[in-house]
Amino acid sequence: MSDVTTYYSQLDGRVARRERNRTAVLDVVLEMFAEDQLFPTIEQASSRSGLSPRSVYRYFADPGELLEATIVRSFDQSRGVTHLHAIGAGPLEDRLQAFCESRVRLHGVSGAVWRATVYNAARHERLRGELEANRGRKRDQFAKQFAPELVAMPADKHQRVLAAGDVLTQLDSIDLLRRSNGLESDVVIDVLVSALGALLRS
Repeated sequence: MSDVTTYYSQLDGRVARRERNRTAVLDVVLEMFAEDQLFPTIEQASSRSGLSPRSVYRYFADPGELLEATIVRSFDQSRGVTHLHAIGAGPLEDRLQAFCESRVRLHGVSGAVWRATVYNAARHERLRGELEANRGRKRDQFAKQFAPELVAMPADKHQRVLAAGDVLTQLDSIDLLRRSNGLESDVVIDVLVSALGALLRS
């Protein structure tokens, strides 16, 4: 093996090891979020992942960067959960059911990360931006899924119904129904379907 080949082989190995270690730290933070440890420190992530604090600091400059990377990773992983087939098409009843099932399923996958994002957004500007962008994407998805009903409404009613539907189906509301009210997922889906149906048919 030539010196050049050896060099690039070693380089590839270091890059792969770095990525494995970085992913391990992110996965540990996701576990901590699920346990309601919403602001893990570098030292806590280090201890739990088995890496030294110095190693973790090589991957993440500060706790804010660690949190941001974990949250972005989780949101990227959950994109498939939010996909709606033929968005805005089909009978209202079918669209209501598909939409509400998707949102409750998303909460099951990333509710803990959502709580961590909300908890930490006040002190981290980048997380605040990610939170608002994510809420905006959810609002846009609601508007597209129920466009046939919304566009048929007068402008002022369209605005009110869109705002109310958005509030009902953001993860904050689903978290309240699931955790604070103690409702099972299927009950939450029924609640959302009924509430949205009443809004959109009014």
